[in-house]
Formats: sequence, C-alpha cells, structure tokens
Amino acid sequence: MNLNFKRNMVPQMATEGWHFATVIEIKGGKPAKTKMGISDTALTSFAPDNHSLVTQSFLMAPGVNFTLEKLIDITMGEGEDQVNLKELVGKRCGIKVEHKHWNGRVFANVVDVCSVDELEEENEVSVPTTHEVTNLDDLEIN
Repeated sequence: MNLNFKRNMVPQMATEGWHFATVIEIKGGKPAKTKMGISDTALTSFAPDNHSLVTQSFLMAPGVNFTLEKLIDITMGEGEDQVNLKELVGKRCGIKVEHKHWNGRVFANVVDVCSVDELEEENEVSVPTTHEVTNLDDLEIN
C-alpha cells in the first residue's frame, strides 16, 4: 500500500471578502420553505481565483433571490424573461464571501456578486502599488 499523500497547497476555504470567480456548475438543489411558499433551489458552484470551490444554494422563486437575479444580469445581461441557468456555466464575475458558523462548523457563503469590471475598479483603488526589492541595501527605512 502506497502511503504517499499529495497535499492540496491552495487554501481549503475561500477567505472572506471579494474574489474573481468563474461559475463552474449549476444543478437543482433541495426545495426550501420561504414566506412565499416552497421554492426550488439552484446549487451554484464558483471557482474563485486561487481558492477552492464555493457552492451557494440560491432560491428560485420569483422575487425572493436578489443575488441570483443580479448574477444573471451581470453575466448574461438584463431583459430576458426566462433564462436557462446552465448558460451561466463558464461566466466570470466577482463574488463576496462571508463565513458563517453553524453547528460548530464554518461555511463559506456567497452573499453578493458584481461584474468583473466593477471588481477590477475596486481593486485598482484599494490595492496599493508594490514593487520587488532585490537588494535590501537599496531599501530606505525612516
């Protein structure tokens, strides 16, 4: 028996905050109770850049899931009365991940989405420019 184990060196859970991501799978989930009655759900899996998989269950009843509506608008455009959710697979977007604690476990949840352009604009403002220091003698410390 070979006891060598190949480790996954990427983070096992997406960190909280905004990430660039690709929709990699959508399938039907378990029906869920809402105030508007029973709703089908769409299990949507995202592959964030530099992280492992994040799957979110979105309610599909009309008017109860703003995030799913927003995802459709930013990736497929507005105006369609009905869309095939499978067409979201392969689309890029920004996702906001928050961690939720439940029954002693931590879950990564997609709580918001945005267009890739929106996320790029936000990153340009909030990420300071960096440069590589190759010689510590050139580093000026005040």
